[in-house]
Order: sequence, then C-alpha cells, then structure tokens
Amino acid sequence: MLKRGEDLRIMVRSYVGDLPPGAVFSHRSALIIHGLPVPYFAQNEAPCVESVHPKFGVRRTSILIRKREISDDDLVIVNGIRTTSVLRTLFDVARDFPLAFAVAVIDAAVRQSHVSANEIESYCVSRPPRTHQARIASVLENIDPRRESVAESITAVRFVEYSVPGFEPQVVIRDERGDFVARTDFTNEQAGVIAEFDGAGKYYLKNSGPKSEFELERRREYRLRNLGYVVFRLTWSQIFSAELFIRIRAAVEQRTKRCP
Repeated sequence: MLKRGEDLRIMVRSYVGDLPPGAVFSHRSALIIHGLPVPYFAQNEAPCVESVHPKFGVRRTSILIRKREISDDDLVIVNGIRTTSVLRTLFDVARDFPLAFAVAVIDAAVRQSHVSANEIESYCVSRPPRTHQARIASVLENIDPRRESVAESITAVRFVEYSVPGFEPQVVIRDERGDFVARTDFTNEQAGVIAEFDGAGKYYLKNSGPKSEFELERRREYRLRNLGYVVFRLTWSQIFSAELFIRIRAAVEQRTKRCP
C-alpha cells in the first residue's frame, strides 16, 4: 500500500505540465496535491493519475481522464499545479469511490480543518449529480471527524456494512473510583464491548520505545477487562475482512441479551 501510494505521488509529479489542455488533476491525484490521505488501493490495483476534462474522457495504463464539467469555483492552483478544489475533490471521491474510502477521506479533511462537515454537505446538496446520488448521501450520513485515523474511519464503515450496532468513537472509560483508565477507539457501552485498531506504528511513536509502550498497552487492556469489557483488536488486514466484524457483532448480541 505504501509503495503504491509513493508510486502515485511520483506519477502525479511526472504529469505536471503534461495533462491535455483543459484537464485538471482530480480524485486521488488531487488528494495528494491537497495533502489529504489516499486511504487504500484495491487488491492488485495499479496506481494511475486521475484528472477531469469538460469535453472528453479516456483511460490508459497510467492515466484516467473522466469527462466532467468544471466550474471556475472548482478549479484551484496549488504550488503551480491545476487541480480540483478540496470541496470538488471530496465530492468526486464520494461519488466515484467505495463508502469506506470516501468516508475516510472526508473524515480526514474535516479533522484537519480543510473543510467543515456543513461545507461539504452544502456543496453536495447544491450540486446533485445525475448518477450516484444515493452513494453521496450515504457518505454524508457516515462522516464523523471524531475518528482519529483512516483506519478508524474504515472500521466505523465496516460496522455499518456488517450491521454491528452501538459503537461510539473516542469513549473515555473510568474505573469505579472515577479514575481515568482509557480513551478507546470504539466502545459499545451497553454491551461492554471495545474495538481498538492495533497499528504497530503506535508502539514506535513515543520516546519510551516500543517495548515500554507495549507493556503499557497490555496493562491498559487488563484494566479494561477487569472492568468487565471485552476487547477486540483489529489489524489493517482485518478491517478488509468480514470475519472479525462478525465475531464482534456476535459478542454485542450475546452481551446485550444479558443486560436487564
């Protein structure tokens, strides 16, 4: 994934000045130009430069040009590069990409203050496309900048897709004395089920080193389990598979039935 992302960055740079007249960078290429994440690539998908042109579309190995109207308001120049605006880019992503991809991008854009949730909603409502209106509406229903990473945004969408109910992001857990225990990625308070994304990189971000951070994380999880919570840990590969989400759903259903 990281290699394909870097390959795409190189490809975008190579096409600066070489797009057909009237074309501008769009979609994932525009995300890179605006400093927004490209959450993932489909399995076996080769990266390609994306752009839009008002009069024609074409697909080649290294470039995809979509035929789309471009208003003056939708065109910006970033570091000398002609590209779709942030709002137009998010609109295009919501229209043309899977729900998890689009939600992760827009969550990040709102979280990083590129746009507000109201701005992107107003933009989309004022420009209803001829196709994929329901897809855009679904994206708008699922954005939530409280999620702190692309992985958390994708996880939240998987909860929706696999009918896993009741999870809220960034829930603070305290013990019987009111002392802070943890702020979790996702918690279903009623069922007492926690879901955490287990990115290996987080153990290397602190000065104390990965071994110390791993021990702190282990103690934190023990405290949560001692409070009666069930804790599920998700890796990057698991958020693209149904298996663990089905197990989480089963745990929520089983533990909810026990509640009076």
